[in-house]
This record gives sequence, structure tokens and C-alpha cells, in this order.
Amino acid sequence: MARGNVLVIAPHPDDETFGCGGAIATLAASGMDVYVQLVVQHGINTGGPETARIAADRGTEFALACNKLGVSDHHVMIEDGDHRDTLHAQTARLVESIESGSPLSIDRLRPRLVLLPTRGAFHQDHQVAHQAAFAACRNRGAGHHTPPVVLGYQCPEDAWSSQPEQATAFLDVTEHYGQKQAAIACYHHQTKPDPHPRSVNGMERADALRGAAVGVPYAESFVTYRTDLGFIAEAARERDLACAKG
Repeated sequence: MARGNVLVIAPHPDDETFGCGGAIATLAASGMDVYVQLVVQHGINTGGPETARIAADRGTEFALACNKLGVSDHHVMIEDGDHRDTLHAQTARLVESIESGSPLSIDRLRPRLVLLPTRGAFHQDHQVAHQAAFAACRNRGAGHHTPPVVLGYQCPEDAWSSQPEQATAFLDVTEHYGQKQAAIACYHHQTKPDPHPRSVNGMERADALRGAAVGVPYAESFVTYRTDLGFIAEAARERDLACAKG
């Protein structure tokens, strides 16, 4: 795949790994620079010492997981966990930040590909992150970047959704699946014991099932929101040029 930037919008730490960690590792290994924009670092802070410790641990886990996946850089938009009652009210702020206000904004990175949570996510924070990121990916006219490819990734529990979306794009992540597994292992507080969608075995089974749909050991699937075929042609031209030089 041609070199370029990829922007991943993750509502919480672990969503980038559990939802599309295989794609991140695969795209990074292909020569693309992958950036993760984290919306909220942790949940509501109840003030207890255990809550504070877990919040700090989740930030550390996020950084470790990004390193395992080969992420070029990551950024947290909201570090304060006291957000749950107000995140819906901050949609406009999030849109502006994803568009141009963040160090990893669309206008700064000019990504070829944006990966965002799907509209059909069951979690309220994921729904807000989708709404903000989807709005930020619209054609804003001259002087602003419009990502040519926008795909939605599904997290483990999104199978429990009242508005499920059909995944129509698949990526073979077999070669770099070990990196996803290593990144999953970083999230001690977020993985669950079997049987659970967020268990280590549960996530592997789901990726193996997606792989079986396209004839490979492991795959991740995506909902297609925008696919500019000109991007694919450009990538092919750059690949051919690189092969000719090599």
C-alpha cells in the first residue's frame, strides 16, 4: 500500500486495539504512518484511590498498546474522566478538534484513511465519537482536507446493537496478528474472562470468523462510509513506481 497517513478515532483506551488493532499493525508495517486520536482517557472519577490508580494505568496501557501496534503518534483530547454527563454536549467541540484543533487533526495530518467507530455502536461514548468524527470527515470545501477513504470499525460488544451496520470491507491481518494480541495483552483492566466478547479468546474467535469469510486465518471487517476509487488508483501508481525504482 502506498505511504500516507491514517487517522484512527478511538473513544476510549483499548478501542483502537480491540476494534482495529490488526489493521493498525498491518497498515503501519506497509509503510503508512498511523495516528490514534483518543477522545476520552478514562471514565468518571469517583475520587477513590483505586479509581485514580486504574485511570493512570489505562493511560499507560494505551501508550504501551500503541507502541506494540507501531503507531507513529497518539493524542488525548479529554484526559479528565468527569465527562459522562457532558460528552454529548461537547459534540461541537469534538468536531472542531478532529477537524483542525488537535495536533492530530484532519487538516494537519491530511490522512488518506480515517477509521472511526461505527454509527451502530451500542456505547453512548462511541456514538458521540462517531457523530463527531463523521461530521469532521465531510467535504468542508477549499482549504480543508477531505479524507478519500472513511471506514467504520466495530468493537467486540457492538454485536449487541439496536442499529447494526453491515460490514462490507475486510482486511487480512494474519501476518501482523501477533502484534494485535500483544497490544490486547497490555489492557489488563479491560479484558474479561471467558465467555465474554472482550475476552482474549472471544476477540480471537471473532477475528478468525471474519477471516473465514474471506479465506484467511484472521481478518478485521469495516463499514464503508466513503471510498474514493481515485485513492486506490493513486496507491497503485505509487506502488508501481516504487517497484520500478526498486
